[in-house]
Amino acid sequence: MRRRLIGAVAVLAGAGLAPGVAGAQAEAPVEAADEVVLPTGETVGIAADGTLALPEGGAFSVGKDADGDRVVVPVDAVDEVASGEYDLEEFNVDSPGSGFEAAAEVEPNVTVTGEWLDGSAPDTFAVSWVRVGSTEGGGPEFVEGGTAELALEPGRYHLVTMMYKGPEENDSDVVSSVQEIRVGENPVEVLVDGAKAVPVGFDLDREAETESVMLDVFSYGPGHEEGDGAWLGFWALPGGDMYAIPSVRLSAANDVGYVLREGLTSTDDAYGYNLFRHGSGGFRGDLTPPVEDEDLARIEAHYQALGTKGSFTRQDLSEHPDYPASMYISTGEVALPSSRTEFYTAGGDVAWEHRAYFPYEGGPGSAWDLVHHRSGVLDAGSVQDMSWNNAPLSVGIDNNGQDWPPATFVRWDAMEGLYFGPWMFSSSTGGEGIQSEYLPGKITLSQNGEVLAENSEIGLGLEAAAVPAGELTLAASADRNASWTPLGTRSAAEWTFDYDPQGNPVLPVSVVEFAASGVVNGSAQGGTVQEIALEFAQQPGADQQVCAAMTFEVSFDDGATWAPVAIDRDGNTATAQLALPEDAAYASVRFTAADENGNTVTHETIRSYGIA
Repeated sequence: MRRRLIGAVAVLAGAGLAPGVAGAQAEAPVEAADEVVLPTGETVGIAADGTLALPEGGAFSVGKDADGDRVVVPVDAVDEVASGEYDLEEFNVDSPGSGFEAAAEVEPNVTVTGEWLDGSAPDTFAVSWVRVGSTEGGGPEFVEGGTAELALEPGRYHLVTMMYKGPEENDSDVVSSVQEIRVGENPVEVLVDGAKAVPVGFDLDREAETESVMLDVFSYGPGHEEGDGAWLGFWALPGGDMYAIPSVRLSAANDVGYVLREGLTSTDDAYGYNLFRHGSGGFRGDLTPPVEDEDLARIEAHYQALGTKGSFTRQDLSEHPDYPASMYISTGEVALPSSRTEFYTAGGDVAWEHRAYFPYEGGPGSAWDLVHHRSGVLDAGSVQDMSWNNAPLSVGIDNNGQDWPPATFVRWDAMEGLYFGPWMFSSSTGGEGIQSEYLPGKITLSQNGEVLAENSEIGLGLEAAAVPAGELTLAASADRNASWTPLGTRSAAEWTFDYDPQGNPVLPVSVVEFAASGVVNGSAQGGTVQEIALEFAQQPGADQQVCAAMTFEVSFDDGATWAPVAIDRDGNTATAQLALPEDAAYASVRFTAADENGNTVTHETIRSYGIA
C-alpha cells in the first residue's frame, strides 16, 4: 500500500483540524507535515495520498526502514551518509528523524564488493537484504565506493543492491542486482559484477528521451507487511542510464523482482510515453524488450490555455494492485495551447491517473492548481481524445477519482473526523477536475447559527464526535490572482444539508455543473449565442437525490450586477441559451439548487471564462 498516514494527517492539519482528531491517531508518530526539507537542502513534498514530489533535476536512492518509512537520499549525498557526516534517519520523509536504531557491535562476516561496468569501483553503493523464506530483513546500507560489510546470521539471503556513477550530475547512472547468498560459519565474499550488467528500459518504435524514472527492486518473504523484506528504489528526474545484472538461481520462496515506471517524450514534444513493467524472479529475460505503439493505449491530448498562453508540467500515476506507486512519473513541460500523442502501457491491471500542475512559487505547500483526469485500465490498441483546461471554471465537489481524501465533503471514519474541501475553481467538462491546493480563503462550518470550525485556507476538518445530527451550513470563499490564468478570480459557495452521524459518510451536497459551447482556450466569441447545459451534480457515492429547484444568473461586469437566465429544466438537467455581448471581457456565473430533501447550494465564480 502507499504510505498514506502522514499524508492524511497533513490534509487534516492543513484543514484546521482540531488537535483531538490528530491525537486520536495512535499510529501517527510525528507532527503532520506536507513537506520535508532534507539535510542536504532539497525539499520533498508529501501529497495528501502519500505520494512524494521530488525536486526536478535530481537523482535519489530510496529505501525503507523496518516500519516501512521511506528514506530518500540524494545520490550525490550517499557518500556523506556512508562516512557518517549525515545520519540516515535525517532522510526519513514519513517520520522525520526516526526509524533507525543504532546497530549492535557485531563482527561483519559478509563482504559485498561492487564493480562498475568497466571493473572500476562505483562512486556509491547501496545494499538491502532479507532472509529467504522469512520477513527478516535489513538495510539500506550506504557506502562510499564499492565495498559494504554486513553481519548476518547463518542462512540463505537475497541481497538487493544498487551502484551509482556520476552522482554529481542530474542523470546519475545505476546498476541494480538481486542475488542469493548462503551464510555459514565462515566469512563470505560476494561480488556484484557490473561487467555482466545489461541495459534496463524499453525498446520503443520512436525516439524518445527520459523525463523521469522510478525503478523499484525488491525481495519480499511470504506474508510480508510494509517495511519487511529487502527494497531499494532509484527515482530520478530526468534519470540516467539504467543497467541490471541478470539474476540466477533465486529461491522461489520469496516474491522477488522489479517494477519499472518511466516517462519519455520526443525532442519536439509531439508525442510521449508513460510505461510500466513488472519483472518477476529477479532480473530475468530481456530487460529492454521491444514495445510497439500498436500494443499500447493511445490518447490524443489537446492542451488548451486558460485565457493566456503558458505551460504546465504533465504527470501520470500507474497504479497496480500489487505494486502501487509512490510517485507520479513526469512526461515534461507542455506548452499551452498545444497537442501531442501519448502512449500508455495497456492492460495488466495497471490503472492510470493523469494530472498536470501549473508553475507556482514557494515550493510544496504554496497555492497551486492541479488538473486531474482519470482513465483507469486501458486496452491495447485503444484510441481516445482527452481535452485539458476545459473552461468554464466553477465550484466543484467531484474529487475526480482521488481516493485520499475519499470525498470532498465526507465523514472520514478512518480519521474519526469530518472533512470539507470543495474545489473552488474547477472544471466539469470532459471528465476533468481542477483542484486548487493550499488556497487562501475562508471556510466556515456552522449549526443553528453557531460556528463549529473555521479556517483561513480552503479545507476544514474537525472531530466527528463534536458534531451532532442536524442541519449544517458550510460556507467557503476564495479570491486569487493566479499567474497562470486570468480566470477564476473569486469563487464563493454555501451549502445547507442534513447531517446524520450514522448515515452515508459521503455527505448529501451538490453543485450545478455546466458546460458552455464555443469556449476555446478559456474564451468564447462575443456577439454569439451559447448553448448551455446544466446538471444537478452530487458527490460520487452519495445517496441519490432529485433536483427540486435550480436557477442560473450571469454577470458581465465581474459581479457588480447580475441578470437571470431562463432555463428549461427536466429533473436533474437543464438547458439554456446565453447571448454574449461584444463589449464584455468576461462572463461570471451564479447558481442555486435544492433537492427534494431540502438540501441547498448557492455558488458563484467571477470570470468563469473570457469573452474575446
